[in-house]
Amino acid sequence: MKSKNINFILKIALLPLILYSALIGCAGRLPEAEIQHISKYKTFQSQNGVSVAIDAFFEEERLQKFFGTDILSTFDILPVHIIIENNIGQPILIQKENILLLNADNDIIQKPSTDPAQAVEKRKHAVKAIGGGGLLWQLAANMLERVEINIKTKAFYEKVIDNKGELHHGFVYFILNDLAVLSNNVKIQVMAKNINTEATTTFVFDVDMGAIKGEIKRRKDEESKRGF
Repeated sequence: MKSKNINFILKIALLPLILYSALIGCAGRLPEAEIQHISKYKTFQSQNGVSVAIDAFFEEERLQKFFGTDILSTFDILPVHIIIENNIGQPILIQKENILLLNADNDIIQKPSTDPAQAVEKRKHAVKAIGGGGLLWQLAANMLERVEINIKTKAFYEKVIDNKGELHHGFVYFILNDLAVLSNNVKIQVMAKNINTEATTTFVFDVDMGAIKGEIKRRKDEESKRGF
């Protein structure tokens, strides 16, 4: 336990230096996720006048670009971009609570986090507490606050899509802090409801969790070798 506490303190101590260079490159607003035509996504599915695609962001480069830091290996947050298109011209609703992470037996592993930025917020407060108002510590805290706000800004929110051809998109966040319980092949289920008919359409997407777990391990191992 003592070793873990020391490692955490060392990690916090080095954080301002690590984030300072990132802060310089993030002076402007972080970009919105790039939207392709929905049919271009490898995960594209279309049923009953609704098209849905998902895109799991686990690559370090994309996380740095769109979230300001690697929120997967640092905070165990997996962002999944959900893209929906109305192809029928009747009101379609997708609620965040109806987006689920499932195992191979279709059991629910978890729902999207209701407070995905909590881990970032805790780290920000720890930096402020330890830093005592120093400049680099404040820069680090500011950077973490930007990451926290950005996660919330990009989040998927409930919306009725009324018009044919209308798109809605946003990120849901799954917390992968216990990789041992995750099999290498999981699924993400998305349910869309036609408001007029009350019919529900279910979309199921396979997710290569083995590849994601491998990336998390590789990046955390690299951090350990560097000493933070």
